[in-house]
Parts: sequence; structure tokens; C-alpha cells
Amino acid sequence: MKQSTLFLLAVSVILVFSCRNNDTGGSETNTAPTYVSVKTLEVVSPQVLLIYPCSLRADSMKKRMGNERYHELYDQNASCFNELRSVLKDAGIRVSVSEHVQFRFVSEDGIETQIDLSGAESPWQVILFNGSGIPVLVTPAGAIRKVREIFSIVEKKQPSRSRKNGIRTSNEVPENDASGTISASSESKPLLPLIRETRIRLLLPYGSKPPLNRDETSEYRVVTSYINPVRHFGLTFDNDIFSNTDRYYTNGVMLDFTAPALVGLPVNRLMIPAGDNSIVHATLSLNHAMYTPFTTKNPPLLDGDRPYASTLFIRYSQTSANDASGTLLTSGIDIGVIGDAALGRYFQSSVHATVPTNDEPLGWETQIQNDPVLNYSAGISKRLMQGPHAELFANASIAAGTLQTGAGMGIDFITGVFAPVLIPLPKTYSDLLPPFGRWQYGIKGGFGFRFVGYNATLQGGLFNKNNIYTLKPEEIERMVAAIHLGMFVRYRKFGIDLSQHYLSPEFKTGKNHFWGRIALEYVW
Repeated sequence: MKQSTLFLLAVSVILVFSCRNNDTGGSETNTAPTYVSVKTLEVVSPQVLLIYPCSLRADSMKKRMGNERYHELYDQNASCFNELRSVLKDAGIRVSVSEHVQFRFVSEDGIETQIDLSGAESPWQVILFNGSGIPVLVTPAGAIRKVREIFSIVEKKQPSRSRKNGIRTSNEVPENDASGTISASSESKPLLPLIRETRIRLLLPYGSKPPLNRDETSEYRVVTSYINPVRHFGLTFDNDIFSNTDRYYTNGVMLDFTAPALVGLPVNRLMIPAGDNSIVHATLSLNHAMYTPFTTKNPPLLDGDRPYASTLFIRYSQTSANDASGTLLTSGIDIGVIGDAALGRYFQSSVHATVPTNDEPLGWETQIQNDPVLNYSAGISKRLMQGPHAELFANASIAAGTLQTGAGMGIDFITGVFAPVLIPLPKTYSDLLPPFGRWQYGIKGGFGFRFVGYNATLQGGLFNKNNIYTLKPEEIERMVAAIHLGMFVRYRKFGIDLSQHYLSPEFKTGKNHFWGRIALEYVW
């Protein structure tokens, strides 16, 4: 009997708790998120309110749909807000921004209207209030048409805006007093002297924090860089066979890959910081090069000639393009080896063995000995002239490390039908993608001068001094000239570049040198 009583008591307790749970409001899947921002904002003057999601709701949406989808929606609505701001500014109508979800509107005749957006499907909304009657709630996409109806605005053609600067004056946003009231007597202050009309979502490298003064509700965004979404794979082949020679810089191969995720690698912290409002991409490449004396058919004289040498290294580089300032910043780090470990002897001997008319190269045993390669380089290009079918750049560079130390400067040009070298900041992130559907073609070239401080392919590595033969410092030409000229063709995702290169003598008894280049690329 006692056991039966205890059993009935336990069942009763379970039923009581079950009923209490059912009374609290449905399943977890149907529970709407709650937000702390429940303060009512009172509006008593004619104006248009642009409603943004508060930080809590934004975080909830990011968790539910993912960052990528959230920011895609943000960009779409921000673009509508930008167009609406332009219409309101021209009409002299006050525009305000808010993250509130509850509003009280008081018209001129004393009519009060309450609006609660806590249950709205989208947090981006527009409220139109002309001071009399009932305010109107519309979506950002349909706001311009409704604004013209309610405020009796006559549609007119907008003057074309310069794509070059993309700058316009900010609308003024009224201050909120302690009670959260926006009134006609409230003073307005300019939010920011200048605001970019063309805007893009900021994608920060992995592990980086957004700038502290980024205020999305007011369109005030201070950024460091935008990551270019383009992916690129390239193959570059250099050889002096195109000039019917086999000497000096005789062969080079580079495989390179560009992707947005590469900007997030830890090594990117060693690159030159990108400037404000610039577009950044990072590239990882594998580089191999071979150097020989004036002839490989006879044993080297080991006197007044270039030594055999071979390099193999991986390069990580970053490019930062700023169309507003017309500058292109590059920086990179090389890690690898010079010497027999770079496999130059193996590659050249194998290639010559496959061609019956080629003699076996003699003298690779005298090559520069194994030594580590660790080099850092940086460069800047400044746009001097830009036309519809031509661009001209001045450039300067500097390098330091165990492979090469020196500096250079020169002029580069490109002419034809091509996408601009420096990409303007677009209105949407997808506008950064290259124009895959049309032909690009033209001619490009340039010339420059290089100051040579140290060159391991001529003088040997910094650490391993057990070389059979190297050039002495006084035998090195400290100033060399370089010229290149070629053509390019691109269609959809494929491209090819053909060019000829010239280099003046690198050492006192050296000769001028020419080689050709073929570069293939695939972009997506």
C-alpha cells in the first residue's frame, strides 16, 4: 500500500510540472527571439526613418543564417537606403536612422500612432511621416516610390555622378535627447563631412577585429581593406631560347595561385598594411630559375663569367590597390634555397638530353653552393595617366635578404581594350568580379633601372662560402637597365601574355641579355 501511494505521488508531481511547462508558451522552435531594445522613440516632426537591426538582432540573424547571407542582405538594403537618401536630400526632407523597434508618432492635430517592429520579418524598414495623419511603413526597396507619393515629390533626372571620386555630402541626423524624442526643435548635427556613395561590405582577414569606429547605422565606415573575391591560377615560362641563346638567366618557371582565403594566412601580418578603402589580394607562388655562363658547351673558365646557379623558393605576396589615390602597393617574402638543392642541374640536363641537337651542359659541378633564401621585397606604383584605352604608371621597388638586395624604379604602360589596373570601389561586392564575357587585348611594356647591392646568383650565398667560383664585388655592375615589351589577349576566364625582355650586363665583362616570356592565366 505504501509503495502504491509513493508511485501515485510521483506521477502527480510529473503531471504538474508538465502542465506548467505547457502553459509557458509553445515549443522552442516557435519561440521568437527577444531583444533588449524596447524603448519607445517619439517622433513629432515630418521625417523619414531608416530602421536598421540592433546589435542583438544582428547577432541572432548571423547565427541563424550565417555571416555571408546576413551581410548580403545588409548590402542590398544599404544600397536602397543610399538611393533613398539621395532623393530625400534633393527634396530637403529630414532623414533619421534608428535601431528602435517601438515608435510613437504624434501628428499636428494630436493624433498618436504606435508602431511596433519587434515582430517584423525583416529588421530593415522605412517609416514615412509627413507630420499629419498616420505614418506609413514600407520596405527599403519600395520606399522611393512611396516617398514621392506622400511628400509630393516630382521625379527628376539626377545629374550623373563622377565614378572617379564617388563622394557626396552627408545628410544630417538629429540628436536624440535623454527621453529618446526626435522633435522639430531638436538641433541637428552633421554626422560626417563626407560619405562615399559607392560602398562595399568590409571583409576582414581571419583573426582581425573590425575598426572600433565603424558605425553601420550611420554609414560611417573606416576600413583597412577589402578582400578581392577573384581567384587566379597562372603559369609563367621564361627562356632565352626565344632569343636563340642559352646563357645567363636561361630559364624560369613560376606557378602562382591567388584566392581570398590567402589573405588570412598568418604571414600576411608581415606584409605592408593596406591603405584605407583599398582592394587587396594575396598570391602564393612557386618560383624556379636557372643561370649559366655565356656558354654551356665548354667547361666554364671560372674567370670573368657568370657562375652556374639555380634558385627554388616559395613567395607569398600581397597587392593593395587604391583607385582613389591611384596607387598600387606590393610586398612579398621569399623562402627557399639556392644551390644544387634547387635542382637546376637536373632540370637543364634532362631537357638537353631530350633534344638531339642540344649538347649536355658542362660545369654544373661549379655552381653556387647550397644556401638558404630569405628575402623581403616591397614596391609602389603610381598612376600617372589614365584614358579609356591607355594607362601609365611610375614604379619604385626595394628588396633585401639573402638572395637579392637592391632597389629599382621605372615606367610601365598598357594600351588596348582592358579592365582598369586599379579597380574603383563598387556599389556591390559582386562588382569586383572581372568582366568574363568580353575580349581584352592590347600591348604593354616598360623600362627601368635597378641598383644592385647584392646578388647571390653572382656572388654566392651569405652563409655558405665554400663556392668553387663566384664574382667579386668589384666585378658587379651596380646599375643595370631593363626593358620589356609584349602583347596580351584575354577572353572570358582565360588569358595569354607574350613578351620580350632585355637586361643590360650584370657584371663588368658581361653581355646584353634577351629572353622571352609566355604567361598563361585562368581566372574565376
